[in-house]
Amino acid sequence: MVKVSVIIPVYNVEKYLRQCVDSARKQTLEEIEILCINDGSMDGSREILRQLAEADSRVRVVDKVNTGYGHTMNTGIDLASGKYLVFLESDDFILPQMCQVFYELCEKYELDMVKADFYEFKTKEAQVCSRYQKVSDYENYHQVLSPKEHTELFYASMYTWTCMYRREFIKKFGIRHHETPGASFQDNGFWFQTMMHGTRVYLLDQAYYMYRQDNPESSIHSRGKVHAFSDEYAFIREKIEACQGEGNARALWEICAFFNLHHNINSLTRVDRVYTKELLGLIAEDTALYGWLGAWKIEHLEKDFFRRLLLCLFQPEDVKQSLWRYMDKEAGRRQLLESYSTYILYGAGMYACKVLEVLEQCKLWNKDILCGVTDIEGAPEEIEGFKVRDIEELLTYKKEALIIVCAKRGTEAFDQMWDNLCEWGISHMTAADELFVTEWWLLQG
Repeated sequence: MVKVSVIIPVYNVEKYLRQCVDSARKQTLEEIEILCINDGSMDGSREILRQLAEADSRVRVVDKVNTGYGHTMNTGIDLASGKYLVFLESDDFILPQMCQVFYELCEKYELDMVKADFYEFKTKEAQVCSRYQKVSDYENYHQVLSPKEHTELFYASMYTWTCMYRREFIKKFGIRHHETPGASFQDNGFWFQTMMHGTRVYLLDQAYYMYRQDNPESSIHSRGKVHAFSDEYAFIREKIEACQGEGNARALWEICAFFNLHHNINSLTRVDRVYTKELLGLIAEDTALYGWLGAWKIEHLEKDFFRRLLLCLFQPEDVKQSLWRYMDKEAGRRQLLESYSTYILYGAGMYACKVLEVLEQCKLWNKDILCGVTDIEGAPEEIEGFKVRDIEELLTYKKEALIIVCAKRGTEAFDQMWDNLCEWGISHMTAADELFVTEWWLLQG
C-alpha cells in the first residue's frame, strides 16, 4: 500500500536533481512512491531520472512535452496513488523523517493537511548553510483548525511544498494548479484553494524541508513576469466566485485583495525597471476591481502596506523614481557583498548589529563573519553569537575579507577606525552606512 506520493516536477535541473530524489528515497517511511514528472527537460535530467528509477522501483518517471509548472503538478496529482501527497521542488531536498512525521500526524488527527516550518539554505564548498523559517507569526501551532474560523491561517507561509495533503481532500474539491505557461507563482492558487476548503489544518513548529536559495535559474528571480500575480489572482477570484454560497466569501475577497496587491507591490523591486510603469498600471487596475467588489476594509490594512498602496495609486511617477534609486543602491550593495567570502565587522556596537541584520536580510549566511574591536578589554565577549576578537588578530584575513567599519560616518570613532585600517594597509573596506538601503516607499517626501 502506498501511503504517500511524493511529486517532483522536473525541468532542466540536472545540477540538483540527484540530491533531491535521493532525499525522497531515504525517507524513513518506506511505503511511498516518487513521481518524477519530467516537463520536457533538455539537459541531463532525463538520464539522471532513468538511473534513479533503475536503482529504486519506487521512483516512477513520467515524460511529457513542456507545458509549464502548473500542468506538470496537476499531472503528478492525477497519477498519484498514495493516501497523502507531498510536493518536492527539484532543486530542494527533504530530511529523512519528513514523510513519517507528517503521515503520523495526518492519521492521528484525520487532517486535510499539515504545514511545517522549513529551512532556507545555500551551499558553500558542498556544505549546507541554513536558516530556520517559521510558517506562522501567530500562536496557532499544534492545533487542528479550520481556516473558515481562523482566517489567520491564510497568512501563514503560502508555500505548498512544506506540507502534506490528504489526496481525497484534494480530489473532493477539485483543487488544481493554474496551468499557465512556465513557472509563474502557481503555488498561490493551489494554496488559496486548500485554505478555502480545508477544515482540519495543522501547523507544526518543526522543519524538515530544505528550500534552496542559490539556484540562479529559479523562477523567483525572473524579472520579466509582470502579469504573473495578476493572472494568478484572477484564477483565485474564479475559485471564490464558484463557492459564493459557502458563507465566507467576503472574507475570501478581502484576503485575495490583500495578497494580490501585496505581491504586485513587492514585485516592483523584482521586475526589470522597463516594466515599472506597466506594473504600476496593473496595481491601479486591480485596486479598482477589488474596490468594486467591496473587498476593502481600510481598518484591516496594515499601515505600511496601505501607505505603499496609496503611493502607487496617487504618486506613480514619484514611486518610479524612488524605485530606481532604491534598485541602483541595492544592486551596488549586492555586488559589493557578493565579491567577498569573508566579512570583518570592525566594531561591536549598534552599527555592528545593524550590519548583521543586513547580512541576514540579504541571505548571506554562507559567508564567514568575524567581529573585531580596537580595545578588546572594554568590548563584549560576543555580538549576536559571534565572538568578538582583537581587530589586529583578524588582519590575517585582510586579503580575502571586506572590512566593514561599524560606526557612524563623520564621528571621531569612525575617523579613528578608518585611519587605523589605512595605517595597516587595508584596501578592502567600507562604511556600515553604505550597506543600509532605505526601502523605496520611505524615500518619498
